[in-house]
Amino acid sequence: MNRAAIALGIAATLALSACSTKVHKVVVREDRLQPTPTGKKAPRLTCAHQLADVVDARPAGNRAGGLGAHQFLLDDAPALVRKQLLSLGMTAADAPADADARRVAVQIKQLYLSQNTITKVPVAVYSVQVDGAAPFVIRAQAASMNWNSSEDEAYRSLSDSMHDANLQLVNTLNKGCGARKAG
Repeated sequence: MNRAAIALGIAATLALSACSTKVHKVVVREDRLQPTPTGKKAPRLTCAHQLADVVDARPAGNRAGGLGAHQFLLDDAPALVRKQLLSLGMTAADAPADADARRVAVQIKQLYLSQNTITKVPVAVYSVQVDGAAPFVIRAQAASMNWNSSEDEAYRSLSDSMHDANLQLVNTLNKGCGARKAG
C-alpha cells in the first residue's frame, strides 16, 4: 500500500469519526443556576419594586446554545429569571406591594451559551420597562476561557452571565430610587 492511500484512509477515518460525535442534550435545571455565584456579592434593591411580568421573547425558543458536546435546552426561562429577580428583593406581581413600588416588566431577548475553539460566551439580554416608561436593554456577555467544555463549566458560565445581568438591572433600578426620593 502506498503512502497516499494510507493518508487518504486516515483522513477518511478522522472525518467519519468527527461526524459520529454524540450530542448530549441537557435540560437546564434552575437549581444549578445560582443567582449569586460563589464568591460574588448578591445585588440588593434599595427601594420597592414589583415584578409585573417576565416574558420569553427568545427567537430560538427553548434552545440555549451549547458547550462542547452539550446542547442546552431551557424550557421555562421566565420562571428561572422570575425566581432570580424575586431573590434580589422584588415582590411578586400577585403579592401585596408597597404603594410606592415601581412596576418592572422584563422581556428575555437572549439567554444562551456560545463557543469557539478556546472561548465560551454566555449571553443574557433583557429588555426592561419600569412603570410604563421606555424600555432599556440589559446585556451581559462575559467571554472566558473554555477549559474542558464540561457541563459544570457551562452552568457556571450561564450563572455568571445571569448574575451580571441581574447586577446591571439592580444597579439601574437603584439609580431610579435616588431620583424618585429627590422628586
